Amino acid sequence: MSTSNTGECHSTAAASESITIAVNSENKAQSPALRAQTPVKLRASSPAFKPSPAKNRQPSSVASASSSQLRLAPAFTPRQQPRPRQLDEQLDEQRAESGIKSQAQVLPAFESLAVGSDGYVERSAGPVNQEFFMKTLPVHNGQPPYMLPINHFAVDEHLRRVLVREMHAMSSVGESDLPAQVHSYHSLSPQETVDVFGASFPIRQHQIKAQSIADGRCYSLHRITGTQPASKSALGAVDKWKAVQSPSITQVYEAFTTRAFGDNSLVIVHELKPLAASLKSQIVDARVQVSEAFLWSLVLQLISALRTVHSAGLAVQTLSVSTILLSPTNRVYLNSCGLADVLALHGSPNMDAAQQGDLQAVGHVLSVILGTSAENYIVVQGQAPVVVPGAGFSTDFKELFGYLNHRLTPVVAIDDILRLAGSRVFVELDAARRESDLLCDNLRLELSNGRLVRLLCKMNFITERADSVIDPEWAETGDRYLIKLFRDYVFHLVNEAGKPVASMVHVVGNLNKLDAGSPEKVMLMSRDEKSCLVVSYEEVKRCVEEAYQELVALTRK
Repeated sequence: MSTSNTGECHSTAAASESITIAVNSENKAQSPALRAQTPVKLRASSPAFKPSPAKNRQPSSVASASSSQLRLAPAFTPRQQPRPRQLDEQLDEQRAESGIKSQAQVLPAFESLAVGSDGYVERSAGPVNQEFFMKTLPVHNGQPPYMLPINHFAVDEHLRRVLVREMHAMSSVGESDLPAQVHSYHSLSPQETVDVFGASFPIRQHQIKAQSIADGRCYSLHRITGTQPASKSALGAVDKWKAVQSPSITQVYEAFTTRAFGDNSLVIVHELKPLAASLKSQIVDARVQVSEAFLWSLVLQLISALRTVHSAGLAVQTLSVSTILLSPTNRVYLNSCGLADVLALHGSPNMDAAQQGDLQAVGHVLSVILGTSAENYIVVQGQAPVVVPGAGFSTDFKELFGYLNHRLTPVVAIDDILRLAGSRVFVELDAARRESDLLCDNLRLELSNGRLVRLLCKMNFITERADSVIDPEWAETGDRYLIKLFRDYVFHLVNEAGKPVASMVHVVGNLNKLDAGSPEKVMLMSRDEKSCLVVSYEEVKRCVEEAYQELVALTRK
């Protein structure tokens, strides 16, 4: 928000263009004729208006001409059919379906954010407040600019829902018997427990969401029980993984051992992906039937992550359906990188062989997912059932499946996988670009969303002040009184029945006009309704800027 235009307005604009109507004791001394012309407030006891009967009144020629023109005018045909229900009825129905009784339920979702006795912020463990969720907004159907729907100016509905759920998942803390603090992390909340098949025996990994004391961000703590690092220097193996940057890998930050859980536990700190869960829990255990397009996307995202890992001279060695995360937007992440290096599960393996094992593990992941459907099994008499893509899959995918499972060649190469994928690589690339465009478009809408907050802060700095440093009546005199009246007009408006008007459209619309310094005029009335002022938004903005700069000057003394 710029203040460069504060000097462009004339200092006498508010006085020259303001109309003040005062009703005081001087009216009693007026003559009866002048007193009769003084406007009187309409009261319930006022007599009703009764028009005198028309006698010998002839219709005017103008009225006759207008009536004849109306009879010749074509019938009005509305452009759109009227809505069968009013907007208020639809909103009431939506609130009823969501279990919302009133707007007062918006606040409890944040009322629980208080500082506890331990000095940390206490977060609510309840469900997401349903007031944040809305029905799908209408789409733009070629209407003129003055009839654009609200989703033309608001964040994409699906994106907003996902972000709200992620924010709640990041801030909520569930009930558990976990310690209050581990290392430099607090507010521990259990997430998912998986078995990492990195050796001949399963290793149980407990994933815990925690908040860092250092930067306040949330991380995922991978606690491994029943085993210890191969040596004291083995914890330094995560340093190599810190340099690995890939959008399909949860970033590794540090590793440490602790007795905070009551035993000797190894903890590896990873980047937190809210709402993401393992493929095993979302697809395999739930026996979800997936499409070929999803499997192609899964393979390409995994190959992209493995390409980054192998280029750094490393190998995952723990890739399975338990260590692959899937987000609500079908993003795939490798989630247990560095574990095999810290535990030295395979000693000092041949790196080429370990990287071949990662590519073979991709084929095993496909076999496990396809194994959830009986259509993908071939039973040969005297042999165990074999997983093979069913008749609904394309020839290219069947060739890829056979290649990853060593049915075509003993050596698997990333370049060959990309060759088999063919044009499907561009499909994945186009999807990523569309998502990027969607995020940029919505970010552009929210680019200046802090303007109104800054404007409200300035207004609240000025109004209702009773400082001892300055005049106690400073906020009630001069231009500051005009700001107070404008605040009452925006937030304390009442309707004809005297009931408060809680309209966000009224608030946001007037604040936007004030921030822009619109020359449009608005009538402001005092609380006792004895005086009113007609001023422009530009004049109110000038008053806000000058009063705020006066406060800033006092703070610098």
